[in-house]
Amino acid sequence: MKFTISTKKVHPYRKAFTPLLTALFLIAGVTGIEAAEYDPNSKVYCDALWFRVHAGDCPELILKEEKKTMTLEEADKAGARLGESGQSGRTNCCLMGYNRKYPVMEIPDDAFGVAQVMKKGPLKWHLSGCHRFVPKSNYARLTKKEALDSGCRICDHCVERGPSNSIISDEGWKLLPSDNSAPMAGREPTAFSADRLPSPQEIEFLIQETLAQSNGIQERHYVDPVASVENFMTLRFFFPVHNWLDFYKAYRATGDKRILHKLRESARNYDKLSVAYPSAARLKASDPEGLAYMYSMAAYSRIIMQSGKKDINSITVDELKEAESMIQTMVFILKPICEGDDNLEPEMGIPHGLADDFRSRAFNRALNGIGTLAMLTAALEDLQAVTDSQEYQPTIDRYRKVVGEYIKHWFSIGHICTKLRNGEGYFYPYSQGGGDIPEVNGCRLYGRSEDVGHYSHSLQGVMLLYETLPELGIDDGFMTAVANTIYYNATTKIKVKGKNMLSGYVDCPTQARENPTTGGHLKGGSAANARFYMLQAFRDDMIDGLCDRVSRQKAAELNAGFEQRLATLHAFYMKALRADRSLIHLGEKM
Repeated sequence: MKFTISTKKVHPYRKAFTPLLTALFLIAGVTGIEAAEYDPNSKVYCDALWFRVHAGDCPELILKEEKKTMTLEEADKAGARLGESGQSGRTNCCLMGYNRKYPVMEIPDDAFGVAQVMKKGPLKWHLSGCHRFVPKSNYARLTKKEALDSGCRICDHCVERGPSNSIISDEGWKLLPSDNSAPMAGREPTAFSADRLPSPQEIEFLIQETLAQSNGIQERHYVDPVASVENFMTLRFFFPVHNWLDFYKAYRATGDKRILHKLRESARNYDKLSVAYPSAARLKASDPEGLAYMYSMAAYSRIIMQSGKKDINSITVDELKEAESMIQTMVFILKPICEGDDNLEPEMGIPHGLADDFRSRAFNRALNGIGTLAMLTAALEDLQAVTDSQEYQPTIDRYRKVVGEYIKHWFSIGHICTKLRNGEGYFYPYSQGGGDIPEVNGCRLYGRSEDVGHYSHSLQGVMLLYETLPELGIDDGFMTAVANTIYYNATTKIKVKGKNMLSGYVDCPTQARENPTTGGHLKGGSAANARFYMLQAFRDDMIDGLCDRVSRQKAAELNAGFEQRLATLHAFYMKALRADRSLIHLGEKM
């Protein structure tokens, strides 16, 4: 991609809007908080990535011993954000009620940032740690003034969050992915059949496309390594990371070790980070949403241990040692989170923190973390089989208890609907809310059913539970119910506000009749959603159903896409796994 700077000027209303947005959030941050007195000479700790400071007892303060300090008055005078956290700084984590005496510092003109290439319109300038984009190595690095002079928009979230204290290192910049990738050499891809396996040549072409992706390491590498850890803490791993999911499915569908080694690159990175910064890793993994950062570690180590259990000669001594070391790292990080008997919640019998989280967090934000824990559990079981040991059995028992309680709780909120034409379906809400859930004819009516997009994200974690611990409830019958649910949603129009339409919400027939969900996702759910293709293993008409709303020609075009071809091949693996639970990858059957 050739990089060009747009000469289009920033609209004057946008220039006026971003400072106003910042002011509104600063006001909102203190509204309703009672004023409090603080010693102006009290010590505060400066974040390395953003110009924020925290009190010494702030729950969001990490790596305290490596942070620079100043007095609260000095921080106020310098314009630092006081006691703010989160991706956009909208959360007050400490110094509540402090009445600042000086204005916050705005992003200076000489601040160094990155110009993001947009699909249309002018480029958008960000500070490099902004969560609203992924910097690419071919993007231009320039100051805020240079960006404005060139006609770039300034990211509203960056204005709101304020100045940065660090920049990506030159070495870190070289590690970033690029948009300049050349098209794959070879023939134009065509859709894979859902009824027969593609040719070896087509599979190799798919493998090459998979290997062309970046390794999926999320955090950026800054001049100050503490800034990199802070960046890691704000990242979202829970959908899960797209490239990791592709590598995992591609390995299961092909058995190609080059893909497994690609997944290993990320696994090694997060193993190293966890060992170097265990306190930060524990804080990140303290709930299922953050625990998903271990996805590549758990996936890689589980595959190695699973392979060793089946045939010890299929793995090397070094692979076994490395996978065991990764497992030990994860167990060490999770020990105070998942283990111990001092603070168990009486109803679930698991640590209070997890039980409270299970009852409040949206399911789509938790299920991939629960699936990651299930992969680790299976890896531990396989490790014990390989080493003929029972060393980890207490840990395995606790992990199984945690995973089982989560599934039990999810089932207690969702419901099996028997009103579908072709079997049972499983429906659940986007968020848990509180209080009793009304029922009509045995079906639960939610304030907002899960939307199609988030259901598809949750399914990726459900897939891991099916592969690893099906005896806890995510078995063939349940997966078939999920397949029936999505087929029904993709092929059945419901009446919403007097109009017959396919809904972007996964409402059961009773909910659709009595109180259909409406909102921003109503028109969501595009054709050929590849994240549902695995369900072809449980319904032979699943992929056809997902493409039902478009013509055959359009379906063929969509299914020629990389994600659709990979997902179609992966569905063959899932079907083969149903018949042989010892199967590691589809290559064993080819």
